[in-house]
Amino acid sequence: MKAVIVYFSKFGNTKKLAEAMAETMKPAGQAHAIDIDKLAASDLESANLVVVGSPTHAFSVPQAVRAALDALPLSILSAKSVAAFDTTVKRWPFRSLRASPKLLARLTRLGGTPITRPETFYVHMKNPEKTGDPNLLFEGELDRARQWAGQMLEQSRNQG
Repeated sequence: MKAVIVYFSKFGNTKKLAEAMAETMKPAGQAHAIDIDKLAASDLESANLVVVGSPTHAFSVPQAVRAALDALPLSILSAKSVAAFDTTVKRWPFRSLRASPKLLARLTRLGGTPITRPETFYVHMKNPEKTGDPNLLFEGELDRARQWAGQMLEQSRNQG
């Protein structure tokens, strides 16, 4: 199996989650995390599983992520399993207004088949530029990301 975990990360927390997922998936085959700014269509061609993650910005998917996904050829994800995740603050009053369901919809429009429900990982509501602490992830979120990655592996084995 070849998995590609694509991420957009402003402060590095979404990147940490993507890298933890890739590490978990490596024993089952090839897996790597790639910044969406460096994503090329060729990165996805031989993948069996494509996971995309980003922070929730303004109740939605960040513009940089939308632009990168819109630039991909239609049906590039045909016959591929897809999943999406986001990061958001835990005290988010509008839990339904987050990036991951919208990301998953975009991946489906590109031909992908969802392998699991969108997932949200939580960050503290503080500004790392002011506090000097770039780690906003709640304790246990990296372990949860590894567990979610393991569940996707199991699901892909059952489908294959």
